[in-house]
Amino acid sequence: MNSLILNRDFTHPVDGWYQIEAKGNHPNRAAGVVQVIDDEATQSIVNRFNTDAKAGSLRHGNEMLIDHEHFKDQPDQETRAYGWLQELANRADGIYGRIRWTATGKTAVDGGDYRFFSTEYDPADTKIVNKGEPKKIRPLRLDGLSLTNMNNNLGQKPITNRAEQAMPMNGKCPDCNMKLSQNAAGKMQCPNCEKTFAGVSASADKNKTTVKNSMKNIATKLKLSADASEESILALVDNLLNRGDITAADLTTLKNRSTELETENKTLLGEQVEALLDAHGVKEEKVRNRLKLVVTGMKNREERVAALIDFGFKLVEAGQATETAQQRQLRNRDTKQPDKASTAGLDEKALAQKAEAEVQDYKIRNRCTYGEARNAVRSAKPELFGIK
Repeated sequence: MNSLILNRDFTHPVDGWYQIEAKGNHPNRAAGVVQVIDDEATQSIVNRFNTDAKAGSLRHGNEMLIDHEHFKDQPDQETRAYGWLQELANRADGIYGRIRWTATGKTAVDGGDYRFFSTEYDPADTKIVNKGEPKKIRPLRLDGLSLTNMNNNLGQKPITNRAEQAMPMNGKCPDCNMKLSQNAAGKMQCPNCEKTFAGVSASADKNKTTVKNSMKNIATKLKLSADASEESILALVDNLLNRGDITAADLTTLKNRSTELETENKTLLGEQVEALLDAHGVKEEKVRNRLKLVVTGMKNREERVAALIDFGFKLVEAGQATETAQQRQLRNRDTKQPDKASTAGLDEKALAQKAEAEVQDYKIRNRCTYGEARNAVRSAKPELFGIK
């Protein structure tokens, strides 16, 4: 008997959340750094995105445009939306996003044309982890998201996967007729051929419902909402366990003093950061605002000065011109470095023509976007762009 040909569709996550960034240390050859995606990074990226989305202060309001191959910022490419990122969540293995797909995007991911995401981070929204070789930085804010099949940050789950077979009504494997049993992951599995099937056993569903109802009862007993999160319940329990003989008046006094100290510290810190940005010649408003967020979170003035110097903003002496930092997006799509070439004796026009030829050649050889090719060539051959 001939085997059946099963043409299953690519399926989306059941809960509607897609992993857009896996935890780990991810080398970015084009930028010459290693991106550290750890608990601090994921928490900052998720919190800042959700705050901006709720406030409507993202580039497109309450959602972030999802394009393909980082085309949105290239004047010679289309800016069609493949989806809209609405919310982020921090999970044990990385960052997950809730996405509203467009017709174009849904067709692309449903058919498996695109399987992975490529994140973008602005250097101004990163924190230096070390200054060694290779240099390590920690991204703190998501600046863009794109579909690709050449993702640089490995370990990410595919956007869609092949669908599992539905669980048979008779509870037996359709291939060998063996009775299915529940595996460690709660899936129904054939003990003979080890095939798994979509759905869980009735006992697993019952246990899950029982635990959920118990948590609701506990939350209600603590005078919280029945839908309160586990973190909220545990925080209240810790507060109750740690109570001493402090009176309500004492708590009010301590709270007021704490608020005063926080306000004073925030004012002093803001003044120090403003003074440092002035001293290092950071004048462009957009860059200045982003650098404020980065350096404010650092431990002391020494770290802030070191960070500004690493970003290219050296201390400006009186009477000297401000030095402009060369900003470059960290686009997490794999690229290769080009070979260096001589530019001796070329005038400005010839340099520009040679630079454009190098960019186009790099783009074709590495099958990447124009922006990525330009960034890579500029990094490897700054002399073509008049940078010494």
